[in-house]
Amino acid sequence: MKKIIAILLLAMSTSTFAHGYYRGYGYHNDWVAPAIIGGVVGYSLARPYYVQPTYVQPVYVQQQPNVVYVQQPAPLNYHQESILDANCNCYRTVWVPN
Repeated sequence: MKKIIAILLLAMSTSTFAHGYYRGYGYHNDWVAPAIIGGVVGYSLARPYYVQPTYVQPVYVQQQPNVVYVQQPAPLNYHQESILDANCNCYRTVWVPN
């Protein structure tokens, strides 16, 4: 479609001459309209017909597995107690024999 329009505009612009002529009372410059039409046609032909592709680097998200803490059953003849640890001044849970 663009080529047909360009050919029609080119054909119309060649029907008017691009030089001035003498009408008896001075020179007339009838070259402005063909210059404008030729500029528009040249600009439309010089434009790119496609858009440059844009590359985006993918982002990978690694999901952490859910951590489930399972309390082990008490061994035979042992029970749990919380005692004060003198090294860290904190309470620790330990297995103590019955």
